[in-house]
Amino acid sequence: MISHNSRWRGLPLPKSKVLLGALLLLLFWGPGTQASNEGKVALVMKALSNPFFSKMEAGAKKYAQEGNIPLEVFGVERETDVERQIGIVENLIFRGYGAIVVAPADSKQLVLVCKKALERNVVVINIDNPLHLATMQEYGLSIPFVGSDNRIGAGRIGAYIKRKLNGRGQVIVIEGIRGVENAELRKIGFIEAVTADSQIQVVASESANWHTDEALSLAVRLLKMHPKVDAIFCANDKMAVGVLQALELLDLGRQVLVAGYDNIDAVRYEMRNGRMHATAEQHPELMGQFGVELARRGLKGETLPAYVPTPIDLITHEDFGKIIALSISNRSSMFFTLLHQGAQEAAEMYGAQLLMADANNREAQQLTDISNFLQHPLDALIVNPTNMETVTPGIELANSRDVPVITVDRKAAGGNIICHIESDNVEGGKMAAQVLARHLRGQGKIVEIEGIPGTSAAQERGMGFNHALRGYPGLNVVAREAANFDRKEAQTRMRRILQEQIDFDAVFAHNDDMILGVIEALEGLRPELSKMLIGFDGLPEAVAAVQTGRLTATIAQQPRLMGKLAIQSAIQFLRGEKLPQVIAVELELIEK
Repeated sequence: MISHNSRWRGLPLPKSKVLLGALLLLLFWGPGTQASNEGKVALVMKALSNPFFSKMEAGAKKYAQEGNIPLEVFGVERETDVERQIGIVENLIFRGYGAIVVAPADSKQLVLVCKKALERNVVVINIDNPLHLATMQEYGLSIPFVGSDNRIGAGRIGAYIKRKLNGRGQVIVIEGIRGVENAELRKIGFIEAVTADSQIQVVASESANWHTDEALSLAVRLLKMHPKVDAIFCANDKMAVGVLQALELLDLGRQVLVAGYDNIDAVRYEMRNGRMHATAEQHPELMGQFGVELARRGLKGETLPAYVPTPIDLITHEDFGKIIALSISNRSSMFFTLLHQGAQEAAEMYGAQLLMADANNREAQQLTDISNFLQHPLDALIVNPTNMETVTPGIELANSRDVPVITVDRKAAGGNIICHIESDNVEGGKMAAQVLARHLRGQGKIVEIEGIPGTSAAQERGMGFNHALRGYPGLNVVAREAANFDRKEAQTRMRRILQEQIDFDAVFAHNDDMILGVIEALEGLRPELSKMLIGFDGLPEAVAAVQTGRLTATIAQQPRLMGKLAIQSAIQFLRGEKLPQVIAVELELIEK
């Protein structure tokens, strides 16, 4: 359960009242309440009024609800309320919470109270703003951190501003709270990037403590001192809103480039209108999710990683309004549904419009879809080919219209492709063979269920699988059937194999939809058979089948990430950035 009465705001108590407060807490909460909190996770954030932390809370709550994790959320009013945040953590320790996930208002002052929590065997996870490393080392602490690299994120904004100014001009930096790690890293990252190999001068750098009102008054003062400034970087978006208000007051309007950090809705509105120019999306919802996930694992006694990175994306006002088309081979497959979802989420993040057409595995339909897209203004085309050969005329048509083309998951045999995004299907096939060899101890008969002939995914997965099998002379493929990546077809093929009484020990299918069809056939006709079954994709239903023992393993791709990377690559190309020829998405073996 997740508490609906989840926000407690502690007030710093005078030292003379600490003892009385402790006695009252003992009387109020009692030993039973402390015991009942042992399995609970507390999320302690900074300013609850900041939309950034609303996203963080939403991500944490969503994960907790899905995993049935007891979660309560706490926070303070303003990001300078350090003592209040320390008071909240003190209270949670006293109440016996099992885990505390904290986004520190101050990188140094929160270290001691986190040390106290660890001494009481409370699991502590640090998210968003890293605790001060030297201070933690002084006290011998090691606390897992979840968050993005603020120096890199601010560096991307600095590089963007430098390009916009052609390497010349004056800039102002509006800092966050001095001494706070993420504030310092953003300042350093921006200044390093904007001044490197340029004639750009930082004429002022002062703190507005993350607050809109302070940024407004500070910007008015600095702009009067430096009337020829060309750009202002703010270490968060709330301060950027204050800077925009100052520019309006001084009637400077669109003369000054403004950049922020966090991608909140108020700034997105200003970017859409061209008053704001850049910000960074650091995915607070993932910080909340990953923080609660680590807390859950910590409560189970698992060893936790020291650092879990979250992605960071540069968003610019030029991205808004771009039109990108996505041609998908077959959206009825869960894999491509997830790919489309990832692309849609990324398009919304960048402010772009995404058009989608589903070819339903029909080659002629995909060519028609591409032709229809090109009848209207289009900034970029993303293609997931039904067939690597037959899709070529559609790509060449896009080339003739000067529309950049990106392929995702499956390759195309011809045409000019600016970037291809894929998992290493050959390596994935090898991984499947190695898993079977390990489980069968190098001896056994195998059925291979292939994908659509003519697709790069089917060819490469089969190639990697069969090449790896050569290293295991005791493993032999006794049947090979094409089921076109389709669940029902795979079910039909497996039924036929069972009816023909072909003896086999294991099945490798080129995707999860097909291995799930194989499972259904086995459970329907021969439930007593126990076989090694390997899929490919890491779809949620397949992962659940692994956890329940119905499936031995799956080679997990990341279709949602592929969709995101396809959109991101299109946006970066349209900004004039150079893309790699191939972007590889990491594979993961999932087994019980």
